[in-house]
Amino acid sequence: MIDAAYDGNAGAGQRRLSYGVLFTTVGAVADVEDFLDESCAGDWSLSVEGMDDALIKKSLRIMFELETDKLRFINDFARR
Repeated sequence: MIDAAYDGNAGAGQRRLSYGVLFTTVGAVADVEDFLDESCAGDWSLSVEGMDDALIKKSLRIMFELETDKLRFINDFARR
């Protein structure tokens, strides 16, 4: 995992995170991060875009280096 999303100006040796998804969940962010750590072949980043007033429902922006990782997340995690 990398800590910050690339701004589109990837330097030498850095990989570009080109594939993104917005995901809303009432689950723990750690569960999402665990899935990404275990399932992604490329780099990824996760940022919290917003929360409801009760701090239960979270909107996450997840960026992927590889489109296959994005599709795996959608099919194997987001739809369960």
